[in-house]
Amino acid sequence: MKTIRVYIIMVAALLVLAGPVTVWAASQMADLENALMCKCDDKCGKVLINCTCDTSKETRKTLMSKLESGLTVDQIVKQYVDKYGETVLSAPTKSGFNLSAWITPFAALVIGGLGVRKVIQSWVRPGQTKKDAEESGEASASEAEAPSGKYSKRLKDELDRLDS
Repeated sequence: MKTIRVYIIMVAALLVLAGPVTVWAASQMADLENALMCKCDDKCGKVLINCTCDTSKETRKTLMSKLESGLTVDQIVKQYVDKYGETVLSAPTKSGFNLSAWITPFAALVIGGLGVRKVIQSWVRPGQTKKDAEESGEASASEAEAPSGKYSKRLKDELDRLDS
């Protein structure tokens, strides 16, 4: 009876300890699949986690065996980079010239936004604005109140005719 209890306790301990190990291995495998591109003959260009070709299945088996042998995710990724080059990575590294791949999109957004702002400002306020005219002292109070343009005389005549 005592041996049965010992066996039950041992099996329960193994089950309790096996759960976190399985979750850890699955998360390590997901990290690897997200970090690497598929190297299939079809040149599908997909991240390994999204690829369903036969090559990706073989690659997953290879990656799982490397994880089980005790290699870390970084070590396995380094092996693949040494073997296939940086094209096997799903995202460029954040060092050297590859840093421009991270910076360029944001810089383009900022520059494009400033350009769009300038164009919109030129559409909304063509020429010199009232504020600019006041700062330079070119506009007087009578000019600001009086209508300007080629229809101002006609407008004045029409208003005078209505008053009389």
